[in-house]
Amino acid sequence: MNYLYLLINPVKFFKQVAEKEKVSLLIPILIIAIIGCLTGVIAGNVVGSMDLPADQMGMVKTISIVTGIISGIISVAVAMVVKAAIFNLVLKKMGGEGSFKTAVYVVGLSYFPKIFQNILNIFFQKPIDMTNVYEMDWVAFLGGIFSVFNIWQLVLTIIGLAIVYGVSYKKTAIPVIGLEVVAAGLSLGVSLISLNSMAGLSTTAIS
Repeated sequence: MNYLYLLINPVKFFKQVAEKEKVSLLIPILIIAIIGCLTGVIAGNVVGSMDLPADQMGMVKTISIVTGIISGIISVAVAMVVKAAIFNLVLKKMGGEGSFKTAVYVVGLSYFPKIFQNILNIFFQKPIDMTNVYEMDWVAFLGGIFSVFNIWQLVLTIIGLAIVYGVSYKKTAIPVIGLEVVAAGLSLGVSLISLNSMAGLSTTAIS
């Protein structure tokens, strides 16, 4: 399996996947681990940008890195499995032929653009502005949804699932994009509720 094709010719790559009788989840697991590690580095950088006492900085930063790695691995792994289960169910209802394991493999591989995104976030990470911590950052939120890496991931998911399941790109795009819209809506709702709660607690504390 030539994984370079995933980058330069995903259609050819996933046609090779469709011809294989079995797939290994080793690469998706490796992608999960890399994203988790990068998430830990980002969390550590966030703490490093805070104005903390020198005697506390080391311990807090270490805890943040470890927590970031664990939470990053768990969140990505859960997302992969849930997405794969939904896509497998919907595409089979559409007459597609595939398996849950194959869906996990395709969805897992589609996460590799997130590696590049996290690397860029490490080098161009902005320090937290504590004065605006209770305000919704719409630029960052919309930028995350419509980023090149997110669109790249969606395109890879659609191409991979369509080829592996033998379903048209148009039909495959329905559950893939639909789930992304639902996830974005839930994320927005949770963020607004959290920010309102934090703002309320801050006001109460000041009073």
